[in-house]
Amino acid sequence: MCSFRIPAIPLALMLAFPSVSIGAEQSAKTETDTLPEVSVSAKKNSKKDKFITQDRATAVGKSPVSVQDMPQSVTVVDVDQAREMGALNIQDALTYTSGAYSGRFGFDTRGDWVSVRGFTPSIFLDGIRTLYGSYNNTRMDIYTLESIEVLKGPSSSLFGQSDLGGIVNAVTKRPKKEASREVNMQYGMYDRKQIGVDFTGPITEDGEWLYRFVALKRDSGTQVDHVNDDAVLFMPSITWQPSDKTSITLQYLHHEVDTVVSSQFLPSKGTIQSAPLGRISSSTFVGEPGWDRYDMKRDELSLFVDQALTSQIKLIANVRKTNSSSETREHWARVGAIPDDAGNIDRTIHTADRSTHVFAADTRLQGDFKLGETKHLVSLGMDYQDALWTESNYASTTSAFGINLYNPVYGNVDYSKLVGAERDNNKIVQTGFYLSDHIEWGAWIVSGAIRRDHATNTLLRFNNAQPDVDSRNSATTGRLGLMYRFQNGISPYINYSEAFVPNLGTDGAGGVLKATEGEQREAGIKYLSSTGDTSVNFAWFDIEQTNRVVQGSTPGGVEQTGAVTQGWEIDARQRFGKLDLLANYTHMSAINDATKFRLSSIAEKFGSAWAQYRFNDHWRAGIGTRYIGDVVGGTSNLPEVPSVTLFDAMVGFSYGPWDIRATVRNIADKEYVSWCRGLNQDCGYGERQNAVLSANYKF
Repeated sequence: MCSFRIPAIPLALMLAFPSVSIGAEQSAKTETDTLPEVSVSAKKNSKKDKFITQDRATAVGKSPVSVQDMPQSVTVVDVDQAREMGALNIQDALTYTSGAYSGRFGFDTRGDWVSVRGFTPSIFLDGIRTLYGSYNNTRMDIYTLESIEVLKGPSSSLFGQSDLGGIVNAVTKRPKKEASREVNMQYGMYDRKQIGVDFTGPITEDGEWLYRFVALKRDSGTQVDHVNDDAVLFMPSITWQPSDKTSITLQYLHHEVDTVVSSQFLPSKGTIQSAPLGRISSSTFVGEPGWDRYDMKRDELSLFVDQALTSQIKLIANVRKTNSSSETREHWARVGAIPDDAGNIDRTIHTADRSTHVFAADTRLQGDFKLGETKHLVSLGMDYQDALWTESNYASTTSAFGINLYNPVYGNVDYSKLVGAERDNNKIVQTGFYLSDHIEWGAWIVSGAIRRDHATNTLLRFNNAQPDVDSRNSATTGRLGLMYRFQNGISPYINYSEAFVPNLGTDGAGGVLKATEGEQREAGIKYLSSTGDTSVNFAWFDIEQTNRVVQGSTPGGVEQTGAVTQGWEIDARQRFGKLDLLANYTHMSAINDATKFRLSSIAEKFGSAWAQYRFNDHWRAGIGTRYIGDVVGGTSNLPEVPSVTLFDAMVGFSYGPWDIRATVRNIADKEYVSWCRGLNQDCGYGERQNAVLSANYKF
């Protein structure tokens, strides 16, 4: 991809930004210079419709602009509404989101697997990147979150090195002025037991000091035998706001998860292919009970500052320090092995200890002013990240003890193979400077951003005899969007954006990997009715990726190629009195640009629908359906995993301070394969039926 190619963006920004001083002088003469749309957006955001969220401003946009007025595709998922639809984690919460194929690798206790428009998105928390490397951090718990924002497509102009799938940004719960206390209890299938508390409100009578305390304890099994999903967390936060110009919040999170890897990497024979003894059960566990484990811990301190400097300029700063670690002890069915007709197969035994140490900050000045007939929201900022992730005690080899997939016998750990080795560590230091401007001129909106990044990615050799490998990358990326707002609520738009992602390490042949780059062209139409009861989003997109890292032709090596995704998505929501309706569908083509084969484990067609009705002040019910199109595996697109249609349901009852809700996902309890690595290789099952009864008490 060439360097940034839209000269209109820097031109527009140079015209806009110097006018901050002009706007500041004019504000003394009149208050009408402050953008009325901004205050309206903030007012709507305070009400927070949980079902139709198109009028909300997002943290991921880095400016207080509603989704409806952003000339790009963004979806906001309200976590309370997602839980109403049966979501237990972020992966569940995104299954009713257009453009997002959630559950890409089926049921998996290791994390939330989602692809957006055919590519993996970057995972952020409160606007700061939170995941570095793999399998070294806790899975974010949905109970700590207010909302989940999905910015679709390349987003490097705002967030630096971010994947082409865009950004999935989780927004945590913060202290509130209005006092509220709740106790949430859950009991469900697989002996799930969970209790959570969420207290918030003022500490002082004048509301200068606010607090929030979120805590959770879970003891649960899963659909896989001998795989638990236990967790404990607490997240206190305190806010100081001496005036309406100052808000400073300090938040701490301690999160521990004790689980076992649920992915057993079962063979094709007996899952997607027939076998003499029939299908292998999705509950089959090929590890060793009591020895296999996947334990994670995370400690995180965050600071959020919002300080008005003048009536039109404010300083916003988000700072975070994170330490996380994981211990993995695991068996799986050896990848590529074919079981005999009796169901016997070799196993791989694996150990690894991983950790991350991250410091990240994002600081910006935000201006709100007028220049002639145009209104501007300008952000000038810098973000910084310094992340180190380590790996040690690594072993991964074939165990001397296999297992029978239909009648597993446990008690055979091959300790002789557990010779843990040190591994190379990885470090990234990145600094980015960005400038964005959201311009309104009558019915027209022009939104642009430009960013310059400098990043050093270092492969730290554990063996001092080998030199460290530095990969230094600098890139200028941009975004430009244009929208026209008709008075009837219809707003067509076009958008262009770019991304770059530096890659760590070498290609296995001594060469340093080039940065993965890409660009997106997007056109769409948004609609929001004046009553707020109807919203529609339609988008067409075309994403081109270069220097994508794939498995190489030499053992242990990788190669770089490209990928192209093109398609469209639509999301519609409608409220008819007490009835809420949601429907979305995504249709795309996702191919490897070199081989012209489909990208593996990516559904090109998927959609969902949900209907919820409130009968009276006490009773409500909802039902939904999810369609996942076929996916393929491997470089030859074999095997083909067939499509599946699933159904979900909810019944709720509220009375006084109590709210009781029963949810069921996959009502028919379909046992289905969700992905396969390749022909005669391993496959994974999707999520089976899961019913949960929750009781919420507020006081």
